[in-house]
Amino acid sequence: MKWVQKILNRQNVSGAHESIAVRLWNIIALIFTMLTAALIIAIVMVTLNTRKENSVRESETIINGITSTLRGNIDNYKDLSRLVMINETIMEFLRAENVDSGLKNDSIYAINDILIVCNNVDSFFIFRNDGDYVSTGRGEYFIDREMMNRPEWLDQINEKRGGAIIRMNGNGAIFRRNGNQFITVARTVYDIYSQKKTGILLMNISMHLLETAIGENENAGICIVSENGDYLAGDEELAGFFTEEFRSGEMIHKDNGDKRFHMISGYKPDELPIVIMCRVTPAGTSVPAAVLVVLTLLAVVFAISIVLLASYISKDINRPILDLSEAMEDTKKSGWLKKIEVRMPDNEIGQLAVSYNSMNEYLNEILTRLIEQEKTVRGVEMRVLQEQIKPHFLYNSLETISYMAYEAGATKAFEALETLGNFYRNFLSKGNREIPLKREIQIIKDYLSIQKLRYGDILSDEYDVDEAANELMIPKLILQPLVENSIYHGIRPKGEPGVIKISANLDGDILNVIVYDSGIGMSEEQIGLILEEKDDDEDENPALSGFGLKGTIKRIRYFCKDKNAIEIFSEEGEYTKIVLRINTKQQGE
Repeated sequence: MKWVQKILNRQNVSGAHESIAVRLWNIIALIFTMLTAALIIAIVMVTLNTRKENSVRESETIINGITSTLRGNIDNYKDLSRLVMINETIMEFLRAENVDSGLKNDSIYAINDILIVCNNVDSFFIFRNDGDYVSTGRGEYFIDREMMNRPEWLDQINEKRGGAIIRMNGNGAIFRRNGNQFITVARTVYDIYSQKKTGILLMNISMHLLETAIGENENAGICIVSENGDYLAGDEELAGFFTEEFRSGEMIHKDNGDKRFHMISGYKPDELPIVIMCRVTPAGTSVPAAVLVVLTLLAVVFAISIVLLASYISKDINRPILDLSEAMEDTKKSGWLKKIEVRMPDNEIGQLAVSYNSMNEYLNEILTRLIEQEKTVRGVEMRVLQEQIKPHFLYNSLETISYMAYEAGATKAFEALETLGNFYRNFLSKGNREIPLKREIQIIKDYLSIQKLRYGDILSDEYDVDEAANELMIPKLILQPLVENSIYHGIRPKGEPGVIKISANLDGDILNVIVYDSGIGMSEEQIGLILEEKDDDEDENPALSGFGLKGTIKRIRYFCKDKNAIEIFSEEGEYTKIVLRINTKQQGE
């Protein structure tokens, strides 16, 4: 293709850049690679997600089944405990003032008659209010009397008002000597006639109940632990994965890094003091065929779309841009901004060519206007050069008058005229906008010398300027308005002798210049008005009128390109200090 050959020729000539077409095909290759990677990642993610969903459903089915079985069995034991509570022999044992061995034996027989229908009752205890009790069961037990007498132990049972609570190991008060654990159904026993509390019933159920509930799901990886994570039944190895999250009362599913345990689920059934844990090993579930087909079709469609897009970009974008670039190069070689004449498509690239031609017309107008302005500026500069000759007449006149005063013996008038001449000579500074700091300081000294002739001993001045700061350039007449303001609005209104002190030091790239006066000072409100950035008329504020303070602040901020370049510190009746911070590094930029 001719346009491809053009690209290659341009590359051979310049050798400095890669063509858009080459970059485009590189991008297409990258996108295709990314698409392939994304497809693989999508398949893996769908596979993992499908496996996880299947594992979650399987775990929930198993755990819910075991929970339902346990709740049903526990409800049966609650009913049996209720039968014991209302048995007349048991009630007689609890009501009796004096209990003999015969009454105890009759009570034990009555309990056994009721419990004969079940196999998982490990033991049965009935305690009277006076602490005496009867029990039936297998094995030896230890009873923690101190625990049973604690209010928190009794309150948990009494709060149910005869209803059953389910706890482990007699709610921490009864233990088997061999260490085996059990589930306890505890009730408060009330007299069926007087409704007075007559004792406490504790039915202890062996862990065989839990093994039975696991039943057919034993191979699925089931483990039942206590609320504290102590192993009770099932797969003991799984108990090591118990966490506090499983006690939340909600079904929790946690991914595990162990390849044997793909996911571990845990659930604490309401009112039961146990946590049921289930592990699900990785299944061989693959991506559904329909999902795989859809992903593949999407990949093919996307790949075709990329190829079509690349073809469109190469034909309708890359080639017109190349033609436009060549036309611009021809215009550049001509040495003048001319319109380009090249056929462009009716789209954004065509609009770019139109804009380029329009820009050339506009630039040609600007260049013409700038040339005329340059001619005007040259003329103005010549006039300014001529005007700079005129101040010499003022200097010469002052020198003549001062010489006449000296000849006449008017020494003070001679000194005043001499100082005034120096002041204006530095003041005009040959039209320069910026002058060295030491010349600005000299202007201040001459100005204050003239002012001292008027105010005498009421005014004194001090200077503390670092040698390193003397040659640094600052805007001309930037300190004189500040000093003038110190005299007329600081020292003179105070009515007593005052001092003006000029200090300057260099801190890194920052030139600090301080103008201090011992005048009447100003309030925070006045300082705020002075530093306020708005174009107010200075005559509206007496503190600003006549001495160009507001304009000086604007000049400082403009010169330093920083609104914080000037700060004012003052104490009413004591002093005013104006601090200028000028970045000397900007002067060379």
